Amino acid sequence: MRLRYSLQFTIGSLFIGIISLLGFILVYQGFSKTSEIMLSSANELYEHIPDELDLDIRATYGPVVSALQHLRSSSLAQANDFPQRIKHLPVLRAMLVSSPSASSVSVAYADGDYFSVMLVNSEIMRSKYHVPVGAVIMLRYMDRSHGEKGFKPGYMYSIFYDDALNEISRNQGELSDFDPLLRPWYQPLADKAVGATLRTPPYVFYDSQVIGLTLSIKAAEGVVMAFDITLNNLSATIGKYRQTPGSEVVLIDADGQAIAYDDPQRLIEKHQLNGDQVTLELASFKQLGSGVLSYLGEWVEIKPQNLDFHYQGRRWIGSIRSISKKGDLFALMLTPVDELLSDAVSIRNQQSRTALIIVLLFIPVVWFTAKKISTPLKRLALEAEAISRFDFNTGEPQASLISEVDKLDQAMDLMKNTINKFIKLINSLAGEQDIDHLIRKVTRETMLISHSDAALIYFIDGRDDCLSASYLCNSEQKSLPVDALPELSLKDVDKLLADKDHYRSRTIKLQAGQESQLAPLLDILGVEALSSIIIPLQNRENEIIGLLFLINQQSNIEFAEALSGFAAVTLESRQMLKMQEDLLDSFIRLIAGAIDAKSPYTGGHCQRVPEITLMLAKAANESNDEKFRDFCLQDRQWDELSIACWLHDCGKVTTPEYVVDKSTKLETIYDRIHEIRTRFEVLKRDAEIDCWQGIAEGGDRKQLLAQLQDKHEQLDADFAFVAECNIGGEFMDEEKIQRLQHIAETTWLRTLDDSLGISWEERSRRGENKTALPAEEKLLSDRPEHLIARSESDRIPADNPWGFRLDVPQYKYNRGELYNLSVQRGTLTEEERYIINGHMIQTIIMLSKLPFPKYLRNVPLLAGSHHETMDGQGYPKKLKMSEQPLAARMMVIADIFEALTAADRPYKKAKTLSESIRILSFMRNDNHIDPDLFELFLRSGVYLEYANRFLKPEQIDPVNIDDYLSVG
Repeated sequence: MRLRYSLQFTIGSLFIGIISLLGFILVYQGFSKTSEIMLSSANELYEHIPDELDLDIRATYGPVVSALQHLRSSSLAQANDFPQRIKHLPVLRAMLVSSPSASSVSVAYADGDYFSVMLVNSEIMRSKYHVPVGAVIMLRYMDRSHGEKGFKPGYMYSIFYDDALNEISRNQGELSDFDPLLRPWYQPLADKAVGATLRTPPYVFYDSQVIGLTLSIKAAEGVVMAFDITLNNLSATIGKYRQTPGSEVVLIDADGQAIAYDDPQRLIEKHQLNGDQVTLELASFKQLGSGVLSYLGEWVEIKPQNLDFHYQGRRWIGSIRSISKKGDLFALMLTPVDELLSDAVSIRNQQSRTALIIVLLFIPVVWFTAKKISTPLKRLALEAEAISRFDFNTGEPQASLISEVDKLDQAMDLMKNTINKFIKLINSLAGEQDIDHLIRKVTRETMLISHSDAALIYFIDGRDDCLSASYLCNSEQKSLPVDALPELSLKDVDKLLADKDHYRSRTIKLQAGQESQLAPLLDILGVEALSSIIIPLQNRENEIIGLLFLINQQSNIEFAEALSGFAAVTLESRQMLKMQEDLLDSFIRLIAGAIDAKSPYTGGHCQRVPEITLMLAKAANESNDEKFRDFCLQDRQWDELSIACWLHDCGKVTTPEYVVDKSTKLETIYDRIHEIRTRFEVLKRDAEIDCWQGIAEGGDRKQLLAQLQDKHEQLDADFAFVAECNIGGEFMDEEKIQRLQHIAETTWLRTLDDSLGISWEERSRRGENKTALPAEEKLLSDRPEHLIARSESDRIPADNPWGFRLDVPQYKYNRGELYNLSVQRGTLTEEERYIINGHMIQTIIMLSKLPFPKYLRNVPLLAGSHHETMDGQGYPKKLKMSEQPLAARMMVIADIFEALTAADRPYKKAKTLSESIRILSFMRNDNHIDPDLFELFLRSGVYLEYANRFLKPEQIDPVNIDDYLSVG
């Protein structure tokens, strides 16, 4: 839904928005420029930092290079034994002290001798080499092959000196596999010329466990001198290059190993080997404990490049720059943009606050101005809103200094009056239900609106291709005859409107003597000439359904056209509704007729029950009896009752025909009495065969023939009795049932397999057990295969949504011969009676699924209650009298009375009128039907009115209703 705003709010918001937008642009532009400058400065700084780091590194080992050159020119390179070499200790110590980054100086000779002087400046060294108290210099010496006095070949000795270079102690030496000729600072120079220098990649010093590198020089053939330089000072000073607290600056090599970091403890990674051995390695920069460095290490390539990425919602910029000519050392620099631009953000926030203050100062001024401009229009908006609520009592229009607003006010007042009048008219039309009355009302109202002298309407008839004159009235609203006016075909309509593709209003003129189909209109109105506006009435598909003639119209033609357009749609809707109601009624009658036609045993039952019910309902509606005071059916309720009557047996479409038509006890799809008769015939043939066999074997011919005669007579009598029981006309007492059971014990001989030629379903009921042939069979039997199981889908649970209260038989069918013949009343077994009564269940279920409109919601209840009784023992809901609508109780009487008097049932003879009334009185006495309605049925003469219309003359006999008006 689109939002709507007041004019005051719109004007005020527009000016405030413009000021705010201007402030935003200025603040945004200032912030953007400041941010751009700061980011540019950061990038420039990234270009300078590597140069400064290079200078720091050069400052670290520059003095050491000079010391190496000086040491090379000394005689230390030619010293052959320990006494000659120890003489240089003071010089070596002075060099170490003068170069703070140098931690040791070593000399390796071609014969494998090793001479190394180092400062004892860490607790790690003191602990590792057991340095005595007061020692500041440690000399490591190995005589590889000479066997000098005091030194064993291949042993490494540690000698400790104090600050005055006095020897404090020395150890006994340890046999060592250390070979200085294999050191990385010696091997590359072995084949180089004298004076060649080397710088090793950074690594972890074994003695001090700090990171450094080694500078070496070839002093003479086979002699290499080396200085170990620590890089701790780089880690100590690298932090000064961090631009913000969250920045990261790391010195790394080409493999990504960190050399310098502001937390040097993280630069060395320890690895536990076998036993207590520990190896020390340089940590990768992604292992320094920084999340952003770890993230970067997963994807970045170590080469000079600029960086710009996002990590954990923050933007980072940075750079990787080479700081050595060899390209083996790099500076990795990262800075979070939000910290870098914190000053710019602060400036932006200050500018934003200033802009906000300016906007707040302007709001009252802008709001006051907007209010002055919008107040008159706001009043008109409120008036328009009132009109939208159909409130037309908003007073007279008010003058305004603004001409456009004044004209708008007057136009709105005119519109208000027009809409008010139009709504009253369409409400009047929409409320009319009868289509003929609606046609008259449309004609009159349009005539009055247009100030016409007369109005004529042509409306489409049932043929859909012809318009007939439906109504004509004059200015005095008197109806005039239209019989003389001809019908108009659709071609005639096209001629009148002059354009068959685009129907629109058109003016025609008629004069006396003019040849025209509408010439009779002059005589009817009694005029010599007339002028008429023809307004086409079109449906939703723009098809012509009528013509409206406004004769001598004076004004308001547009209004009349608008009203006629609505009227056309209303007329079409009423016509379609009536057609749908007629179609529904036809479908209902079609279904009822199909049910009656399905079986001759129901005859015209579905068509006659509505007649009796509606007669009785009319009598109750007109009765002054206090018992029927509250019974008053409206138009829609009559429709509801009529539909319920016509559909009261619609559930019979699901009832098997042979159950509905079952006229004998043994009848299913056919009457099984023929099977029984065949068995009797077999027994008679068996008796005859026995007789002749006896005679052939020499028996007494006369005696055997007499026995045969007796046997035949007995079998004939037994079959006649069985056949009589099959009819089901009289009550079967216990004596008859016992005789049936006695006859059933008679046996006959079966010699054929009774499982041949039967369906798979019957075979599955019989099972696999077979009786050996020949087999004796009982004359009448109840066999297991006669029992048809009831599926779960056929069972209706006690908590069903329709409120059925049923006693459901165990089996769906019991086709046992003795069981069926033993039915005491009628021809139906308990199972078949349940199926017959089930048509009411299906009626309710089927009708409950239909989307009946509200006024037909009681159709399922009314249609499905015609087998209920007043004592609550009826079917299928066992409703008591107070729980049944009065109309449903009427249908109970109608259903019974029609069944009693029907003459089109092949299974019974029609009852006479007096017999039917007498049976109804018995049912009244047994509390099966409503006694008050039965009395009304008699007193109102409904029974006789129905009899005169539907019963045969021979059925109509005298009835003394006084005999039945009291219970007894």
